[in-house]
Amino acid sequence: MGFWHTGYMEFHEPAGTDWVYVPTPVRFSCQLCNESFSSMDDLRRHRFENHKFSRPLMFVRGIELGATPLQVTRPLLLADVQTDRVTSALVNGEVTPLSKLPRILSDTTNDRVTVVLENEGASSTFELLVRIAKDEHLAGVETAFLKMAKSRSLTIRSIEGFIADCKPFETASLYCDGLCHYLYGVLAKERAPDSALGFDEYPTRFTRAVDELQTYERSLAQIVRALVAFNFNHFEDSHNQAPVGRLQHAAVLFSGLLEGFPWQHEFERKESESNALVDLLTDHETLRILRWTELGAKELVNCIDDLQGQLKRDIPGYDKFKIQMLVAEALAFKGDAVAARRAAREFMSNQRTQAWAEALVARLSQMEH
Repeated sequence: MGFWHTGYMEFHEPAGTDWVYVPTPVRFSCQLCNESFSSMDDLRRHRFENHKFSRPLMFVRGIELGATPLQVTRPLLLADVQTDRVTSALVNGEVTPLSKLPRILSDTTNDRVTVVLENEGASSTFELLVRIAKDEHLAGVETAFLKMAKSRSLTIRSIEGFIADCKPFETASLYCDGLCHYLYGVLAKERAPDSALGFDEYPTRFTRAVDELQTYERSLAQIVRALVAFNFNHFEDSHNQAPVGRLQHAAVLFSGLLEGFPWQHEFERKESESNALVDLLTDHETLRILRWTELGAKELVNCIDDLQGQLKRDIPGYDKFKIQMLVAEALAFKGDAVAARRAAREFMSNQRTQAWAEALVARLSQMEH
């Protein structure tokens, strides 16, 4: 895993824990369909026009609450809590004036809150898991993480040591848990000999990590979310959250290919604390892929044997998907039109990759003429 498992690059220790967080552009998603919107007003207009339900609605920071408990890890402002189609409310079984609901939730720092909203014809129940972490506790977890990283060895024992070091920072326990889920997922993906988790369990661990880290506006959490998105081939999400560097570059490259744009290999590596963290957290397979995406056409052609060799190994399907695209691009750059077409046509029937495959075949035709 990154610097911990490889000897390819020198370890760069980030200085301190005051990292710069670049917020992800907010999208407001409808809980009843797959559409998302750039503003709350657009979401509400959509709901009223397309989903004519009379049940009470509740929004926290623009997120419409549904059946899944909402995790709240940073203090709520009064304006963060909004309701619609509501005439009465109960909080943890007690009748509560609707006007006091935002204040009650904003004053809560550590509790599981059940909110029941009612109107003349329907009721809705929502749950919020409020775990407001102190800034000094979040910083303490990050310091413990850096301490573990200095060993450059990720094992069950090192993770257990990290957990022990985080025990004094109890308000940031969910933050610690989210990081641990990701680290356990890396051990499973890399088939670490001391891990009891099976290889096929890594996607679940990655998903749980994102669920628990979703609301933390910290660089460490942001990078984990970006890496998980890249692992699952959600390139646009990865691009939106990754710091400037090799991960963001790779996400942009794959996202562009899928839209039919040609290979954009220009990359200038810059050392930064965020990039050092990315390298620390990146698993073996992803690290190889990131390095290949930094190459120009000529250098990628020289890696064809390595790329094709990777496809013969038992690697995750998500990674195989990315490498198959790289192989096809490398074959095209090499001028092996027959093999490149064969590789591209395997993706023609997939709606997601159709634009890339057709664009690659078109480029091959232009090269031949």
